[in-house]
Amino acid sequence: MKTQYLKLILPVLLIVITAGINSQVLLKDRSDVKYTLNSASKIKSNSPAFADSLKKNLITKRSISALFLGFGGGLAIPVSKFTETANPRFGILGRMEFSSTGIFPFVIGAEVNYYSYNSPDDFRAINILSSYRTKILSFGLNIDYSLSKLFRSSFTMPFLTVDVKSNNIKREFDENRTFEGLALTESKVSVGAGIGFTLFILDFSVKYNYMKDNSFVSVTTKTKFPIIRF
Repeated sequence: MKTQYLKLILPVLLIVITAGINSQVLLKDRSDVKYTLNSASKIKSNSPAFADSLKKNLITKRSISALFLGFGGGLAIPVSKFTETANPRFGILGRMEFSSTGIFPFVIGAEVNYYSYNSPDDFRAINILSSYRTKILSFGLNIDYSLSKLFRSSFTMPFLTVDVKSNNIKREFDENRTFEGLALTESKVSVGAGIGFTLFILDFSVKYNYMKDNSFVSVTTKTKFPIIRF
């Protein structure tokens, strides 16, 4: 009878002992894993490289852009051969420009200029003309380069400027008259370069504009204001 009881009890005891051993091993493994994870997290948190990478992930870069509309005018002073047929003259200009922190210090613009030049008295007298006028409408691309990193100021910002423009030239003079090399209408490409500075919302610039037989120096000012920001 006792032998039968032992046969029944022994398997139960073996199962209980085995379960206890397995639970102890499992708890130990879990504690080891927890310790390993805690150690790794402490190492990472104290690591400068980990802190830098975390900071870079948290700080997101965002560029700020805007479109500006500008209006102004200035004085165009003919140089070289152009002085024979044109006097200094005031004109008007309009400009649309794109500015962004993503492309700074560059500012890209599209510009339109219009000048109407009167002729010198000597030119009209020699050619027996009652009137002679040169009208030039130009439009093209303009790029400014800010020098704010070199000249730090709270009130003004100097810049370099270059442009390439297409010019529609129209000459008006007495009927039934012709002049060699002076067509009634023609188109020319001009290239300009100069320097300027920004004062609050005003831009001032001096630029040399090369255009074969019609080159000139311009002194201009314009005001601008933002029309859209994104």
